[in-house]
Amino acid sequence: MNVIVLSGYGLNCEEETLFAFQEAGRYLNTNISGKIVHIKELLSNPKQLASFNTMVIPGGFSYGDDTGAGNAYALRLIHGLNEHIRDFMARDTLLLGICNGCQILLRILCPSVALVSNDVGMYQCRWVTVKASNNSVWLDGIDKMYIPVAHGEGKFYAAEDVLQNLETQGDIALRYVNSDGEYAEGEFPYNPNGSARDIAAITCNNGRALLMMPHPERAIFFTQRYDWTDIVHGHQNTKGAVEKYADGFQIFVNAVRYFS
Repeated sequence: MNVIVLSGYGLNCEEETLFAFQEAGRYLNTNISGKIVHIKELLSNPKQLASFNTMVIPGGFSYGDDTGAGNAYALRLIHGLNEHIRDFMARDTLLLGICNGCQILLRILCPSVALVSNDVGMYQCRWVTVKASNNSVWLDGIDKMYIPVAHGEGKFYAAEDVLQNLETQGDIALRYVNSDGEYAEGEFPYNPNGSARDIAAITCNNGRALLMMPHPERAIFFTQRYDWTDIVHGHQNTKGAVEKYADGFQIFVNAVRYFS
């Protein structure tokens, strides 16, 4: 596996995202190569993309969300790398967009779907439960995940026929669910942004491209959970074991395993 993680102009989660792949490689006892590449470097030498089989655009606030979250960064990619991204996706590759990366890639790959301001009118930073609803390689073996979101423009919005097409084609990858494990039906805070059909992520390119608003790289280790000490205390009382890894880790394990 050889992964490229983009950086620059306000993206700020590149190091922990690359670390997540490296940790997955250690977990599987598999060597992986990875590189953080500033967008200026990639624009100056776009052919280097051909040497990677996994590409990630991580979270952040590219260009300060001016003109809409992800819009300015997406335009740079469209005008400088569009053909190379299409060539990349035509190969047996994986593509991941997380939060701001999701906003960027959505504008490039699925412009009929928008990510707009949260219904609550403010930035949301909280842990949510999402349920996997398709068979993307990224989501292999995943039923539900408890992972964080951190965004101000995370509401998936599209015309009804577009939403139905996503549903019919099986491209809705993750949905927000309530404490009973049922779809949130737009109820806050289980659905933190008011996303249509409780969408938290979609896929394209036969499931090899995953565009998700939650942050799996912030849920790699169990001790990243805000409530981990309470859980440990409960397990001590019942003599139960505590897992090392948290729910988001499986996404990266799946990617590494795909190329192993």
